[in-house]
Amino acid sequence: MVQNKRSDDGRAQSLVPHKHYSKSGIIAGVLGEILLTLAVLCAFYIIWQLWWTGVVSEQEQNKQFTSTSWVTPGKTESGSYKIAQPQSGNPPILPQPSHAGEVLGELYIPRFSHEYKRLIVQGTTLEQLNRHGVGHYTQTPMFGAIGNVGIAGHREGYGSPLGDVAELQKGDEIIIRTNEYWYVYSYQNKQIVLPSDTEVILPVPNEPGAKPTERLLTLTTCTPRYGIPTHRWVAYATFKYWAYVKDGIPAALATQNSNGTVSFPENTNAWSEYIPPLSTLIWWILAAYIVIFLAAALVWRWPSFDRRHVNALGQTSISHVKTKRRKKKKQSEPGLYSALLKIQPGVEMIRWVLLILLLIIAILAMFNWGYPWLAENIPYLSHASNYVAVQN
Repeated sequence: MVQNKRSDDGRAQSLVPHKHYSKSGIIAGVLGEILLTLAVLCAFYIIWQLWWTGVVSEQEQNKQFTSTSWVTPGKTESGSYKIAQPQSGNPPILPQPSHAGEVLGELYIPRFSHEYKRLIVQGTTLEQLNRHGVGHYTQTPMFGAIGNVGIAGHREGYGSPLGDVAELQKGDEIIIRTNEYWYVYSYQNKQIVLPSDTEVILPVPNEPGAKPTERLLTLTTCTPRYGIPTHRWVAYATFKYWAYVKDGIPAALATQNSNGTVSFPENTNAWSEYIPPLSTLIWWILAAYIVIFLAAALVWRWPSFDRRHVNALGQTSISHVKTKRRKKKKQSEPGLYSALLKIQPGVEMIRWVLLILLLIIAILAMFNWGYPWLAENIPYLSHASNYVAVQN
């Protein structure tokens, strides 16, 4: 029932009756909220692994794309790219880089997308693959050389540079660009092997001791695409031709606009440049939370702890209590989130805004620190995600 209480000035105040809840009901509700929270965190982990790691990788590649001086492919006077003609004779072979992580060139695979472009760096450690895109096996020759050029990349997560490897068809061109040269290979076939079957990147694949006579390219990635990678997907290609970058672009990369202008994907993945670092986002949102919290505390204080009803203007309303008694509204049992909502200052709408900001901060913190820590320290997650901490 509604109780009346005298205020200091003698006026009657109507109070909302206090409702008692069973301990078992409260415990069951809290456990349910904990389980639902864990389910949501698991879902966000998948998003972090499949999407956010790619954003981070693309941001790193964008930095290197913009900081690397590349020869501009040949253009006509109208600004249209020329088609580079295949050159005769042996292709130029660049020297092996001296340190891991050095940018060697760019990888284009038109079958994947006309916008597809990934950096190629020296080394295939997880740090290089997670940060840069695809890596060159250091024990294999450089592009265009006689023998077997080996390149590795993730199939899922970290930008999924070889995520569509299963879409390759015989004859598809796999194109490598260095500063001055194009190296064009033609896809031939695939093979699925165990991770221990390293013979696939021998000078003659799967033939130990054989002397190479052809110019080959081998792409390796994990399979299956999702889950724990138990095998390796291997794609074999043979050399087709080489060309000068100054002469234009390979025909397979050319896209003709309605006005006849030929273009190709010089700049890709640029959208990720506009996403600020997560730590910066967290501080911005935290600052907004603090400002709203302090303002609400000064204006409305904590009406959720007052048994009297306080309306949006902060005024006590006795008629609301009578209306509430007539409608016999049911109150939800207390729980973690209801308690978190209740301790926020201000009217209900403000409390919801503050709670949502807190949840956003928590999710961003998991993306920035929590999930990387879990992926690095829990063996199953580390094996499934190929995660390794990258030091800037």
